[in-house]
Amino acid sequence: MMSQMKTMYALLVGLCLLCGKVNAADDLRSKVTGKWDVSIPDVPVIDFGFIIDIREKDHAIVFDMQGDDLDIREMRFTEKNGKLSATIYIGEYVRLTIWEEKGVIKGSADTSMLGMMRLVLRKVEK
Repeated sequence: MMSQMKTMYALLVGLCLLCGKVNAADDLRSKVTGKWDVSIPDVPVIDFGFIIDIREKDHAIVFDMQGDDLDIREMRFTEKNGKLSATIYIGEYVRLTIWEEKGVIKGSADTSMLGMMRLVLRKVEK
């Protein structure tokens, strides 16, 4: 009887933790949805920035990117460990990652040529 209660308790705790993780992912989705002005202050020499439009489509998070010589449509983010990430090709493969840290949406771009660079995201007001 006691081992059955321990098993039931462990199952309930596991379900609660799972629900908390699902809600955290949903919360990140709601916070990143919309248009963002993105700059990459670590890029040497040039002033490089773009607009990223993030939305939900068919239960997935997709995005479009527009900027100088940049027009990417319907790319899909994957969710893992409270972060969104996607790989895009812009002359080389670049891994974009977006997350929330202390209430602020942050990002990074990982490239083979320039390494890891931080993204500064500013929400575009409607």
